[in-house]
Amino acid sequence: MSLEEMSTIARLNHTYGVSFLLLLLLGYFTQGLRCFPWVAMSYWYKDTLKVDPGQMQFLMSTAALPMVAKPIYGIISDSVYIKGAHRVPYLVIAGALQLFSWTAIAVHSGASSTAAVLTIFLTITNIGAAIAEVVNDAMIAEAAKNKAGAQQGELQSFAWLAMASGGVVGNLTAGYAMKILPPQMMLAIFISLVAAQLFLALTVNERSFTSGPNKDTDDNPQSKEFKPNKGAVSAMRDQITKLKESLQKPEIFKPLLWFLSSYAVIPGLGSALFYYQTQYLRLGASVLGLARVVGQVGLLFGSFLYNKSLKDVPIRRMFATVQILLSLCMLTDIVLVKRINLDLGIPDKWFVLGASAFVEGIGQFKILPFMVLLAKLCPPGSEASLFAFFMSAQCLASLTNGYLGVALASYLHISANDFSGLPLGILIQAFFALLPVLWIGLIPAEPKLAAVSQSDEVERKKEL
Repeated sequence: MSLEEMSTIARLNHTYGVSFLLLLLLGYFTQGLRCFPWVAMSYWYKDTLKVDPGQMQFLMSTAALPMVAKPIYGIISDSVYIKGAHRVPYLVIAGALQLFSWTAIAVHSGASSTAAVLTIFLTITNIGAAIAEVVNDAMIAEAAKNKAGAQQGELQSFAWLAMASGGVVGNLTAGYAMKILPPQMMLAIFISLVAAQLFLALTVNERSFTSGPNKDTDDNPQSKEFKPNKGAVSAMRDQITKLKESLQKPEIFKPLLWFLSSYAVIPGLGSALFYYQTQYLRLGASVLGLARVVGQVGLLFGSFLYNKSLKDVPIRRMFATVQILLSLCMLTDIVLVKRINLDLGIPDKWFVLGASAFVEGIGQFKILPFMVLLAKLCPPGSEASLFAFFMSAQCLASLTNGYLGVALASYLHISANDFSGLPLGILIQAFFALLPVLWIGLIPAEPKLAAVSQSDEVERKKEL
């Protein structure tokens, strides 16, 4: 570790405190590690429950529906205090939901006996995960805004590094774990981490990482506006109004609209490619896990690169470039399906570990600059609501992506035994991934963003 990195960690520790950083680190690491049990569930759907690619993608997309309700969790977290706190108690609730549902799947055979019942329990795990993600994002935005000495984007980069590290560990070990461990034991490993996160949340005082002792004093105008003892219904109504006002701002609404469309217009063929790689190419879980690791390493590198060099790059240019790269990476799957890689002397394993693996990393990387932007523009006290809406819009777009993929796979007659329509499907997918560049103008130019942000800050100071 370099002296500069040690200095950064020391500064973060001094600014936010050890308790906050540990809670944040474990929360985002666990979020990244969720791929570990989900790899086991993918194979359980495929090999034990014998569902076809379209059905599996439909069921997994349906299990992800709780992610769309993130604004509800955010509004409740911003508005409803539990024993004087409105972040940590919700982390406890989120951990309890995940602990219950994953434990039920691991120890009770009835919870995984049919695709429908398993999907129900996986949906419950996603409710807990969604609440945890909302609260973690809100804590970052709140702490980065209120803590003296905070530097723009630094805390977000720290969190994303933790999440990417969890993804690397999860994907790197999941494939090998599939060879030597039953799915129940893989779930038990993840359950122990969720239990540790729940224990840490129970032992942490929320005031240790909020804006400080003045947050709840009577001379703090912000605390008057968001008093813990305010009626829950009235407080939630205020938060809904604030969220509506925030979304009416062009610098927030337009980028969100672009994000929604940049995901939603692309028909996802992830399940079809998963079946092709495992059924036709006979690639093992360890290879697919390593491929995801390459994507997570790319995300790690992107987080470092953004923190070091890309923060000053105009956002519009950055996202146009990312979208073009995403489309090009998708096209490389045609090389694999058409077996061109073998003509070039590249084995399937190494090709999947190379070009195909970067789609996930590139797709995730473009979220980071938006997290920094929204943290800067988010009105005080509305962190959970706005960030939850942003992530919910992304989840809704991803669900649309998944259902469009189901429809495309069905139209092209792609099944577990017939992949003849897959090359055309990949070509269609890559074409639609390129379309959002046409309306990249919805992303404001960087100078305009800075001016709007400064203006909003002046208005907030006047209100205070």
